[in-house]
Formats: sequence, structure tokens, C-alpha cells
Amino acid sequence: MGAAVSVREARKTYPGGVEALAGVSFDLSPGTFAALLGPSGCGKSTLLHLLGALEKPTSGSVAVDGHDLAALSEAARDDYRLRRAATVFQLYNLLPTMTALENVALPLLLDGLPRPEAEARAEKGLAEVGLSARKDAFPYELSGGQMQRVAVARALAPRPALLLADEPTGSLDSRSGAQVLDLVGELVAARGVTVVLATHDAAAAGRASRVLRLLDGRLVDG
Repeated sequence: MGAAVSVREARKTYPGGVEALAGVSFDLSPGTFAALLGPSGCGKSTLLHLLGALEKPTSGSVAVDGHDLAALSEAARDDYRLRRAATVFQLYNLLPTMTALENVALPLLLDGLPRPEAEARAEKGLAEVGLSARKDAFPYELSGGQMQRVAVARALAPRPALLLADEPTGSLDSRSGAQVLDLVGELVAARGVTVVLATHDAAAAGRASRVLRLLDGRLVDG
């Protein structure tokens, strides 16, 4: 089941008076595939950080499944990031000394799963992204598209309700990028996960069922 998201007049101002978000409001129903579309510096990544409980809004609120993320204790925020919300980054963030299987199993091990169960789930996740044959490969032995598919498998391994994707195709060629977006769409449709994809690419945003256009920290459409 996906997460319900409610953002109300969220503002984020950084030291020096830099306003990254200027009062953004929207709601997402569980299972929505939403895209945050806008140019660099428009506030997309900041909004993802708020949804991922990596930062707190200066004012306003960001709630997931009725829980105000800023009001959570530090332990509850850590638990939220581990179990409820997962992020796929532009530059993969795979650990270079771990194999594909070990990278995917890592969040499960951190959550306390016994190694055999974690590795079995990781193997299943790699099969879902078409990389069973590369489970023992290290990141440097994989192409960019393959690394991003491992990153998707790792993000979805804990079965999160919310998947945040920050320019996940930004470092890929058009073919690999399209494959990753196809994969994300298929997996989240099968699992009912809520997805928020940040991108500057209108074609990538076109994969989403809802497009939220940001400009200068404000929601201008969606």
C-alpha cells in the first residue's frame, strides 16, 4: 500500500535568506506516481529532502500517512527513512566494496533481518530488475543503467510505501534512462507504492500520472 502525502504551505529558507521553497501545498493519494518538474534550483531536491525527513521545513508542514515528519523524534525519523521512505539518487550511491547482492541486502540487514532472509529477498529484487546474472558483480563492473537498476532494487527491498527519485536518469543515456523509468513504473504499479520523481526532463515527467511544476520555489501547476 502506498503512502498518502499532504504538504501544506511548506517553506524552506537556508542561512543567508535563500528561500528554496516559498509555500508549497499539494496532496497525493496512495499509489500516485507524481513528477516534480522544473529547472535546476527550483526547489525539487529540497522538497524531496522534506518528504524523506532529511530536513525540516522552516514553516508549514509535510505529512505522510497523517504523521507530521517534523514532529517525529530522531529515532522515529531514522525508522521512517529505513522502512517507509526510500530514495533513488542520480549517482546511484552504491557502496563500491559490496556486490550488487550485498548492496541490495544492506537495508534489510540494517533492519535486523537474518542474513539468509535478507539475501533471499535481495536476490528476488535483483531478479525483478533483470540482474540476477550480475548479483556478484561490484559497481565498477556494471554499466550506469545497471547500477541504477541495482539502486532501484535496493530502494524497494524494504518494501517502502513512498519512493523518492532525485533525477534518477540524469547520468544515463536516453535508452538506459527510459529502461529505468519503465522499470520504476512497472514495479511501483505492481506494489502500489507512491512515487515522487524529481526531474527537469519533460519526457521523464510524462511517465507520471501527475505532474507538479515548480518554479523559483513555488508550485505553478499541478
